[in-house]
Parts: sequence; structure tokens; C-alpha cells
Amino acid sequence: MTSSVAENSKLGASSSVFSRSPACAFGVLVAVNAMWAFQFTGARIAARELNPVLVTLLPLAIATLLVFPFCLPVALLFSKAHRFLLLDIFLLGTFGIVPAQLGLVFGVARTLASNASVLSLTVPILMAVSAVIFLGEQMTRMRWASFVVALVGVALVSANDLGQSQLFRGEYVVGNALVLVCCAGSAFYNSYSRRALALLSPAQVLVFSFLVADAELLLLSLFYANGGWHQLGHLAAGVWWSLGLVAFFSLGASMLLYFAVIQNIEVMRASLSIYLLPVFGLIFSGIILGEKLTAPQIGGSCLIFVSSFLIIWQDGRQKRSTPEEALAKF
Repeated sequence: MTSSVAENSKLGASSSVFSRSPACAFGVLVAVNAMWAFQFTGARIAARELNPVLVTLLPLAIATLLVFPFCLPVALLFSKAHRFLLLDIFLLGTFGIVPAQLGLVFGVARTLASNASVLSLTVPILMAVSAVIFLGEQMTRMRWASFVVALVGVALVSANDLGQSQLFRGEYVVGNALVLVCCAGSAFYNSYSRRALALLSPAQVLVFSFLVADAELLLLSLFYANGGWHQLGHLAAGVWWSLGLVAFFSLGASMLLYFAVIQNIEVMRASLSIYLLPVFGLIFSGIILGEKLTAPQIGGSCLIFVSSFLIIWQDGRQKRSTPEEALAKF
């Protein structure tokens, strides 16, 4: 227990720069969303040759191995006084990671990409609701105003997806429901993890919750499509690269950075930055596919950047809620 507390104190001292410098916190969240945005592309590439369960399991397993060297053993996880940590880790893996990852892979295969893009816009709202329920955070006037401005920006950026979406067509009901499950799982994981961060380091929370998800997905893979493990011997190099990049950037580095930020910034403040995902989707489309950005899309992107920065900068002047305070409410 002592070593874990010492590790977290050192981490808190180094990561407190996020609480002192809103610009730094915003910059890190921008980088985090850029790394998250790649997951959609990487998953689609891998899904061409692997079944959905393996597409979910392999990057998680690789990410677990990559982060494990930075995860020191922690005795308090099994101490009687902190047994609730085991429950928190189990909940994060079972109701956070597994539905978020499986819902994404299964969902996008059963609905339109435009439907998935529109439904993904519910994640910041679901995160805000989760922060209120599980962490006792509150909506302020500044937060409401920032959400409104961001939603206007999102409408401009995602106008094409909004126009092409067919959310209420019967053939897409199952796919849409799976995408919503993915969104709910992501929102739960991104908010509820702040409780565990009161006593564990970002690497510990990530590795322990990933191990829970790895075990559950491994068990599921034994019963789904006869495992599909024989496919691994025939994968193209590009698929392995995609899985590795998703593991390193979208599941590993991005989550460590995100956890470091929410140790010092309330989840509700960080949640608005997720509206940057469609912005980076446009940027990647322009760079990789040569698509041109329209004036409304550029204007909407600016609104999202401004609203995200305002909620972090202006809201940061108010009293900061720490993970320990969030944990003490339960």
C-alpha cells in the first residue's frame, strides 16, 4: 500500500501541471482525441480479416502487455479495507471496456457509418450524466453554455452525416442499439474510472481493467465463430500494423494521458473535448483521402475548439474536485 501511495503522490506532483495550466490540459485532450479517432479506421481494417471478438481482443491484449511494465504491483487492491477497488475494476472492465469495444465493432457492421457518427455524439452527454450520478459533479452555467456552443459546432461539422443518417429504419435498429451500447460503455469507463484513480495510478487502472476485459473476451472468443484463431496465421502485415497502432495509440498512450488529466480536472470538463473526434475525422479524411473541408465544417471545428477550451480554462477558476473527494462521496 505504501509503495502505491508513494507512486501516486509522485504522479500527482508531476501531473498537477494540468490543474495549474488549462492550456496544457486542453492540448493533451486534443492529442488524446486525435489518437482515439484512429481507432475507427484501424478497427475497420482489421475487421476485413478477423471476427469482431478477435478485432476487440487482440488490440486490448497488446495494449495490456505494452502498459504492464509501468504497472507496479499494488497490495491495497486485495486488502480488506479497499476491497471496493476490486469491484470498481471489475465494473470498469465488464460494463466499460467490453461493451464499448464490442459494441463498436459489431455495431458499425450493422448500421450506416453516418448513423454511427451521429450516435457517437451522445458520448459527452452520457459522460456528463455519469459524472453527475457516480461522481457528484454539477452542471454550471458555463458548462451549459459550452455544451450549446459545441453542439452548434458539431451540427456544422457533421451536417453531412446528419443529413444521410437513417436512425429510425428498421434494418438498422440492431446496429444502432449496439453503437449506443458502445457509447454508454465508453461514457461509463471514462467517468467511473476517476474513482479508482483516487488510489491507483493511471497505468494500474488501465492494466487491471484491461485484464478483466481480456479474460472475458478470451472466454467469449472460445464460443464465437469457433474462435477464429486460425485466421491469425494468414493476416497481412497491414492488419497487424493496424492492430498495433490501435493498441499503442487508441488504447494505451491516449488512455494514460486521459487518466492523468482527469486526476486533476473534473470529468464533465474533459467530456466536452470528445466533440473533437468528428473534427479529427474530417482532418484525417482530408489528409488520407484528399477530401476538401467546407467553410461550415471549418467554422464548426473552430466553435468546438473554442467551447472545449473555455470549459477547461474558465471553469478551472472554480474549486477543483479531486478524485479523492469524488471517492469520499460513496
